[in-house]
Amino acid sequence: MNYLKLSLVLFGLVFCMQHFANAQVTTGIYTNANFTQIGIGSNPENKFFVEGRLSAGDFYVRGFGLEAICQYNFYRSDWYNVSGGLMVGFSEYEETEKYGVPFLLSIKPIQENRKLAILLEATPLLSPTAGYLVVRGNFGVRYTLGKN
Repeated sequence: MNYLKLSLVLFGLVFCMQHFANAQVTTGIYTNANFTQIGIGSNPENKFFVEGRLSAGDFYVRGFGLEAICQYNFYRSDWYNVSGGLMVGFSEYEETEKYGVPFLLSIKPIQENRKLAILLEATPLLSPTAGYLVVRGNFGVRYTLGKN
């Protein structure tokens, strides 16, 4: 329960910072079959951008995780971005570190509000400690905060 409170406080803090920041910051919520993640990152319209994610399970899969992702935009347009990068993370549920190569398709469906994006992500994950290699798929929503 403390992890949930911490996540909500961090999420609220980022929303409050938008009035004081000159730089653009993104917040996002991502989900797959097992985990929901909350992400905070830099401007995804830059050539390089980074994001940190907190993950929490649910009633069946209890655990906490952290991920750091560095992305490179291969293609940027008004309607969508395509990027790929590197990910390193830790999972309390599995008690293991994980490494990945995320590929991200960011779709900006509303012409009047390009700060809102729908995300589709595929990440091949390797965990040497747990001994698995899998592909994780995420679906998410991201919003860019800040002046611009």
